[in-house]
Amino acid sequence: METLQKEHNLPLPPADKVLFQKQVQRELDDIRQEAENAYALDNEIDPIPDSAYDDASVLLEFLCNYKIPMPDIGWAEDGSLSVGWYPDKGMVTMGIYGDNLVIYNAFFEEKRQFEGICELSDTPVLSGFLTTLTR
Repeated sequence: METLQKEHNLPLPPADKVLFQKQVQRELDDIRQEAENAYALDNEIDPIPDSAYDDASVLLEFLCNYKIPMPDIGWAEDGSLSVGWYPDKGMVTMGIYGDNLVIYNAFFEEKRQFEGICELSDTPVLSGFLTTLTR
């Protein structure tokens, strides 16, 4: 499965929550347009449901509280959105399908890895995952 993602310089989220929300909305609007254009050209690509964009917006706003660099945000041919960070010797991804679930994976070097699925509303699990990510 190929994931199409934009490249970013991983800036920190803006301290101003309104500015952050506008930035997230712009990013998701661009991704929506890109995914819809791809679907129009190839209907074997699964369309991304509106609920996935809503869930991504909630997740990204939650990330703002952790002062984590902005992730790469992209879409996948299976109808999902993804957010990811690619630190040295590692990779962290979160998949969003619009079903109120977040699928997360983290790989650091060859020894440390973890993965899981949690509800978007399960803030203790997400908090634990994001705290690990800040390290």
